[in-house]
Parts: sequence; structure tokens; C-alpha cells
Amino acid sequence: MDTNRSRQLRDIIELSREMLSKAQAGEWELVAGLETRRKTLVGDCFRQPASGQDAPEVAVAIREILSINQQVTRLGVQCRDRLGCELQAGRAGRSAAAAYRDCAP
Repeated sequence: MDTNRSRQLRDIIELSREMLSKAQAGEWELVAGLETRRKTLVGDCFRQPASGQDAPEVAVAIREILSINQQVTRLGVQCRDRLGCELQAGRAGRSAAAAYRDCAP
């Protein structure tokens, strides 16, 4: 595989790992910024199709990237669900407080 594509794939994997690390820390704005950088690298890397001889190495890299993406996505879904529950609990608390105020003498 040409050295440029190998370097690009390594950089994409490294950014993906960094995204996972930031997702695990709950730093979602940083995850989004890294995703923007990674998207540019992916576009550059795959502007030209991989040769047949490079396909196995490219496939390994893609599988790793997809695996990391699944982990980031799982964390994102968990965070979204948790925030949804917190938002709902906050609304319920405000509703209860309003109902109490309405009933208070």
C-alpha cells in the first residue's frame, strides 16, 4: 500500500480512538470536532479506490474504524437516553412544584 494511504488510515484510526476516549469522558463537543477532522481525512483517503492488493489492509482498517464507531454510537445513545430521563424528571419536578403552588393557600 502506498505510504500516503497507510498514513491516512493510521490517522483516521487514531482520530477514531481519540473520539472514543472523548466520548467515554462525556466530551461530546470534542467528539464532534474530531469527527469533522476525521471526515475530511476519510474523504481524502478514499478519493481514489484502493488497489486489489491493498484491499485486505484497507478492509482491516475499515473494520477497526467501524468497531470504534459502534462504541462511540453506543455511548452517544446512552448519553442521549440519560439526558432525556433527566429532562423528563426536571419537567416532572417543575410540574409538581407548579401543582403544589396552585394548591397552596
